[in-house]
Amino acid sequence: MGIVAGVTALFAAVVFLFNINQGLKTPESAQVYSGKLYISNIGNLPPDKKDGDGYIAVADLNGNLIKDKFIKGLNAPKGITFCNGKLFVADIDRVVVADPETGKVLRIISVPGAEFLNDTAAYGGKVYVSDTQTNTIYQIDAESYAVKVFIKSPLFQGPNGIAFTPNGKMIVVSWGGGKVLQVDGSIKTLASGFENLDGVVVTEDGTVIFSDFSAGRIYALKNGKVSLIAKNLISPADIGYYGGKLYVPEFMMNDVKVLELKR
Repeated sequence: MGIVAGVTALFAAVVFLFNINQGLKTPESAQVYSGKLYISNIGNLPPDKKDGDGYIAVADLNGNLIKDKFIKGLNAPKGITFCNGKLFVADIDRVVVADPETGKVLRIISVPGAEFLNDTAAYGGKVYVSDTQTNTIYQIDAESYAVKVFIKSPLFQGPNGIAFTPNGKMIVVSWGGGKVLQVDGSIKTLASGFENLDGVVVTEDGTVIFSDFSAGRIYALKNGKVSLIAKNLISPADIGYYGGKLYVPEFMMNDVKVLELKR
């Protein structure tokens, strides 16, 4: 399937399992919640157009599509996360909150000053949203929906993917700077020298896995060591992780690839 994966320092192998390619159009994020895979679809490009043709699709974990337009009428939905039993998705300059069981939209949160909201992550009852254009990460209270600037810095160089380590440290990958960053009072570079980083996840043991959209590669970072775990992808976007498997939206290919990580 165009993926080359082999023995690395962190994983014995990365094995391609299957594609999900029905009902998807410009998939950006693929995240597992309550036994189902939620996939954001931008629809028609460009990815900042308020055209109302974006949607969230839902599949089972065997790759079978349950419903393509589970949530519809979005503009250009990107990062998905779940917090306090609710689905949060970044949608250009707003965050849409929905019931993950029914698809009913519960709230639309405007984010003043936002230009290109990209990824989302949840920790401690808060949802964090990156704005790639303005070098800002916002914080949203999952119950009151209050919005505030969490951190803004040119050091981000276009923050894209966000994730949290098991001990609560924020990991951010940089689209413009090609860096893996840690936010913990200050901004620290953990790894650099990549092209355009998009998605990031953290496994149970603290391994950071991230995608390089432009290079078509996925890397793993542990104890300061970076290993290439998959290459020859086309456009890996906001990856998801669950139960030893990676869910890789191929932005330009209209599919999601599922890979198993073997230690």
